Amino acid sequence: MIRSEYKEMNTEPLINEMVSLCLEVPPELAQEIASREDAISYLRDILQNEKCWNHGGPGDAWAPYHVIHILPLIKTKEALELLFETMRDETDLLGDWITESTPTLLAAFGESAIERLKEHVLDETLDLYIRGSIETALNVIAHQHPDKKEEIKDFLSKLLEDTNDPTFAAFLIDELLSFKDPNLLPQVRKAFEDGKIDTEVISRYDVDWVFNLPEEEQSYSKFMKSPLEHFSRENISYIKKISYIESKTPKKGNMKKIGRNDPCPCGSGKKYKKCCMKM
Repeated sequence: MIRSEYKEMNTEPLINEMVSLCLEVPPELAQEIASREDAISYLRDILQNEKCWNHGGPGDAWAPYHVIHILPLIKTKEALELLFETMRDETDLLGDWITESTPTLLAAFGESAIERLKEHVLDETLDLYIRGSIETALNVIAHQHPDKKEEIKDFLSKLLEDTNDPTFAAFLIDELLSFKDPNLLPQVRKAFEDGKIDTEVISRYDVDWVFNLPEEEQSYSKFMKSPLEHFSRENISYIKKISYIESKTPKKGNMKKIGRNDPCPCGSGKKYKKCCMKM
């Protein structure tokens, strides 16, 4: 179906179409949903419906992941708050999507989200990896909007000065080094000298190497993309490949989904996301 046909549909049937397509939602449908002023209530219903998160439920558990990629296309304050709410309440269900996708999603809200992102990154009740994703999102915005770079750099520098969490501090080191500001190096080295950094995450010997990495190899750079790329044919094909295996039952010949947190079918005893999913 082409986007002009989607335009003829009311919002509820559009949402139902998205859910019925399971994983294979086209970007045109995502864009059309994002353009509807009344879409947010339907998207909220999906995120708050436990059945939508379950394999075998509506959309085979893919609808919530599509929704979190549609919210940044809407770009409103309400959409941002709904994304934050989902990140907080569904941390376990989102799993690795927290670190793999949310920096892109949060950064896509742009300059208008900076103050809210600052407020949330200071919230120590949030999961550590959510806070790390917010740090990265701020870094992405800084590099997408050069006029905001000094403001965000100073904010992250102050965070490093104030935090007592060594893992959170290690995340901050990685973000700060990407600014390639030599004036930050004394602060970074002092943080290591003071024992403030979790050296399992980043060691003092990595500092010069990370500082000198070209922009395209800095860790934040992989998040400088549109949330719409989630719906690209290439990405959907990749997700399908790593998330489904062919059934060994010849009569059915169907596909069986492996949940990211399910036991790996290779028998290793590890979760799928920590084992063969990475291959």
